[in-house]
Amino acid sequence: MTNSKFLENLIAGSCDKMQEVRQHIALAAPYPVNVLAIGPTGSGKELIAKGIHKLSARTGKFIAVNAAAIPAELLEAELFGYEKGAFTGADKSRKGKVEEAANGTLFLDEIGDMPFSLQAKLLRVLETKTVQKIGSEKSIPVDFRLVCATHTDIGELARQGKFRADLLYRIAVYTIENPPLAERTEDLEELMTVLSMRLKKTETKIKPATFDAEAMGFLRAYSWPGNIRELANFLQKCSVLFSGQTLSVEKIKPLMPNFETGEPSEVTQASLWDDPPVSSQAAERLTLSNGFDASNINNFSDYFSSNQPLNLRQFLSDIEEKLITSALQQSDGSVESAAQKLGLSSEDLLEKIKLYAVMNRSLGK
Repeated sequence: MTNSKFLENLIAGSCDKMQEVRQHIALAAPYPVNVLAIGPTGSGKELIAKGIHKLSARTGKFIAVNAAAIPAELLEAELFGYEKGAFTGADKSRKGKVEEAANGTLFLDEIGDMPFSLQAKLLRVLETKTVQKIGSEKSIPVDFRLVCATHTDIGELARQGKFRADLLYRIAVYTIENPPLAERTEDLEELMTVLSMRLKKTETKIKPATFDAEAMGFLRAYSWPGNIRELANFLQKCSVLFSGQTLSVEKIKPLMPNFETGEPSEVTQASLWDDPPVSSQAAERLTLSNGFDASNINNFSDYFSSNQPLNLRQFLSDIEEKLITSALQQSDGSVESAAQKLGLSSEDLLEKIKLYAVMNRSLGK
């Protein structure tokens, strides 16, 4: 497969801006320069990193770390590793993500949120091409390609003294800008076709929904603040609720968050980006399999005894936050272990941790 064909399959879109993105990836990939991908949340910046890794001919792994989702006290150990006994709970030596990315690519998402104290250590790694584990005096040589991403104006952060300018110069040797979906709505039908094909592969019992001409015009006029991630989850939601159907504006309008203003609330936005609702039968199987007795639903009547309205979204959000906090406590802060307890992937749990900002509170108790 040629480079251009690979990138077209990886990053969908025929508009001029997306063609430029693919061209920049192809230009930068063969050279050992650090790349900074900029663009709004959910626009697909990680795909830029994956494209660069694939076309770089590096033989090592592609390792991704979200700097915003992991608190500072854990991020250092996550990146650089640690020796046995380096701190309480370090019962064995562990490689960091930098070392795991040897001969490969390290992708640091949301680099603008990296704590200032860690920026100096990352700069040292980039300058010396060595990494030193916590609790060790030995420097380990590492050869890795660094690709970073941010949705913030990192240059402005540097001017404000909130981000090290010398690190910015190191990570932004080559900058690639990924446009928001609102600036490439001409790609909407193409993107929905690609997302529908992926949905059919992952959800074999669901037939992707389609949209009539008026509905497509309605969707093109929407601002898509969550970008590709929001589009993917919206399509999945429609396909769960209306499997295989062609939808009109009347069908999809209730599923859109505050379409008229284009300013969804934080909770509404979070629910839209999360997994779509499952069928009542699937929900019943899920609750029963987790030991929940649906017949006890009447116990919740006490919540309404005072005739005070219940904010259902906030109520469910609070429950989810408490469950995540408890799972992290029971897992000694291990995201992977907590994700298993919650029946989530580590990536999904990290997104929820970032949304609720619960990890710092759970580790501080």
